[in-house]
Amino acid sequence: MKIDTRLAERLKKINPSSTLAITSKAKKLKSEGKDIVNFAAGEPDFDTPDFIKNAAVEALKSGFTKYTPTTGTPELKKLICQKFKEDNLLAYAPDQIIVSNGAKHSIYNVLMVLLNRGDEVLIPLPFWVSYPEMVNLCEATPRFIKTSAANNFKITVTDLKRNITSKTKVLIINSPSNPTGSVYSRFELEEIAKVCVDKNIFVIRRDL
Repeated sequence: MKIDTRLAERLKKINPSSTLAITSKAKKLKSEGKDIVNFAAGEPDFDTPDFIKNAAVEALKSGFTKYTPTTGTPELKKLICQKFKEDNLLAYAPDQIIVSNGAKHSIYNVLMVLLNRGDEVLIPLPFWVSYPEMVNLCEATPRFIKTSAANNFKITVTDLKRNITSKTKVLIINSPSNPTGSVYSRFELEEIAKVCVDKNIFVIRRDL
């Protein structure tokens, strides 16, 4: 990717999205009549249900078109708390909930708040392709922790300790994982958390 020399230097570290590149190629091949199954972008193979479309239309007709609170409307946050309590047995208050445009939006905001130039972020392999590029945009450095199929592509406490340096600021951990689907047990997460607390490392945990 060629970068205009007038743009910020940090953009030279950013790679194009491989997910979008594969998706674009899949769509092109499909338009040529080829039988393609696209496993790239995480979007369903069916249209948005009519009741969701109709609700959006009715919201627009009712004048729900103004700025909302930056963390989400109170009504929506209360419903999210209700969902967590009923479906996940988790108790949250509305002031603990932030509504964003998706995981990428939230994670990027968090990284921008936490990272300075030279900080390091630990990312287990394989990873969601956006992680290192977001770290690069923050002018920090992504460091990758190797995993293996023998351990269901999960890091161990030993793996974590081996990769921590004096510059380590953040650990990004996926459970359930994207792309492997592996899930850390409560015990595994607690052991990892103990190390991060001891080393003063922030943890960003993302679910699928």
